[in-house]
Amino acid sequence: MKNKFLKVVLLATLMILLVACGKKTQNNSGEMNKEKVVIGGTALSQVYYEPLAEKYKEMGYKTEFKMFDSNQIPLEALQNGDIDISIAQHKKYVMSFNKNNNADLDLVKPYGMYTGIGLYSEKYSKIEDIPENGSIAIMNDAMNENIALRILEKSGLIKIDQNAKLATVADIVENKKNLKIKEIEQAQLVSSLSDVDAACIFFTHMSNAKKDPSKYLARDDEMINYPMGPFVKKENVNAKWAVDFAKCYRDKDVQEKIKQLFPGVFEFYTDDSQVSE
Repeated sequence: MKNKFLKVVLLATLMILLVACGKKTQNNSGEMNKEKVVIGGTALSQVYYEPLAEKYKEMGYKTEFKMFDSNQIPLEALQNGDIDISIAQHKKYVMSFNKNNNADLDLVKPYGMYTGIGLYSEKYSKIEDIPENGSIAIMNDAMNENIALRILEKSGLIKIDQNAKLATVADIVENKKNLKIKEIEQAQLVSSLSDVDAACIFFTHMSNAKKDPSKYLARDDEMINYPMGPFVKKENVNAKWAVDFAKCYRDKDVQEKIKQLFPGVFEFYTDDSQVSE
């Protein structure tokens, strides 16, 4: 009777250990297999989703694309579990989203690509021609507002408090031309060009509006440190289906197709060490 009892106890202990190990493995690698991967993004990101999805299909995966109206909404959908991957943003934007929304999203490696932000004008061909009391439109989200203000500072239009790490309009300490800085949702910046003297705009949005992204008055010098690619919930960052999608960005045929779709807009990483984090 005693031996039988010991066997029952040992069997129960073994079952508990097996269940615990199984949970640990799942937590480390996320969802291992998926019949269909749901990918979210904006209308713009759907364009480069297509060549990525073609390569992903060759690897044995099925995908569905869900379109959203802004960069933040697919992140909310990802956090809520309505989609598996979001592809519309850069890493620092998503880290800011995490902080402000108590979210837990991360970028899957290998890193994919990066774009740029330029200062554009439909009225002036030189920075020095931007008039006193003129108006300049910039992004209204923290990460991209900081980049835009750094472009204006580099262009000699303003000076920013040297202690400001994530600069806002409130950190402007010198504005000799008394420029009016207008903060606008980034997707609306191209349409604002006719109403302002200049605007800081992503290359992607210029290209999507059929405007030449290379015709900027000045551009950023830090977007290489703002990688783009597939964002997932952190528990899935090492899942095979997520890593396989990230690898599609490194495929030469995929890169060539995206460059044809967006001339002069994207650059692709060859190594994750290119990013300073």
